[in-house]
Amino acid sequence: MTHAPKRRGSKPRPWSRLITLGQLLGHFASRQRFFLAPLLLVLLVAAVLLVLTGGLSYVAPFVYTLW
Repeated sequence: MTHAPKRRGSKPRPWSRLITLGQLLGHFASRQRFFLAPLLLVLLVAAVLLVLTGGLSYVAPFVYTLW
């Protein structure tokens, strides 16, 4: 795995997280760890919910009831 050297003050590229997600899914697929798919799905839904709401405090009671 090769990475370009980071320059001081440079911002991470937005698609770098998608590359990481692709590598993670590839790792699970190569080792046939498909039983972890529901866990990843729940974490993905929680992350999307937090991003879309921006961590608003009035949404917190609804999120806490899911857990």
